[in-house]
Amino acid sequence: MYYDYMKIPSQAVDVDNDAEQKRAKNREAAARYRERNRNKVNQRMRDWRDANREKAREHAREWRNRKIANGTPEEVAAIRAAESAKTKRNQDRCRDEVFAAYGGYRCSCCGEVERMFLSIDHIANNGAAERKSGAYRGSGTAFYAWLRKQGFPPGYQVLCMNCQVGKHKNGGVCPHQRKV
Repeated sequence: MYYDYMKIPSQAVDVDNDAEQKRAKNREAAARYRERNRNKVNQRMRDWRDANREKAREHAREWRNRKIANGTPEEVAAIRAAESAKTKRNQDRCRDEVFAAYGGYRCSCCGEVERMFLSIDHIANNGAAERKSGAYRGSGTAFYAWLRKQGFPPGYQVLCMNCQVGKHKNGGVCPHQRKV
């Protein structure tokens, strides 16, 4: 029985190299499988992430931190730009869902349709009290996310900023509504 250390160099088998070649072959086969079965693999990953939400978040945090810690300044800038774009897309989608639930991008008082002028109004004029109660933190995106999470409760409407300010200064009634 010969041991590796007894063999002359030309007879010795490079075990590490064989294992590495085997791993490389397996990686290539796995990549071909994923390419052929993309939908199936993606669905399996979505199911796993749904079932293991905390583990998935922790993995994503670790991956991001590793990339930022070991990346070049250009790579870090690219990661931050991608994160910023993703956040903007998610916020826009949330805002669109909220406005769709409350009648779309149209002021319920004057009919204004310019998106930049529109916001969600508390019909009962209790926005300050609601914010102070701690139901949600801040305004804007946090408020829209809270509305979505609550299932779009009644008591809110879409108003333009002119109607919002007019309603505030007129004791809860928009000047458009006071006209006779």
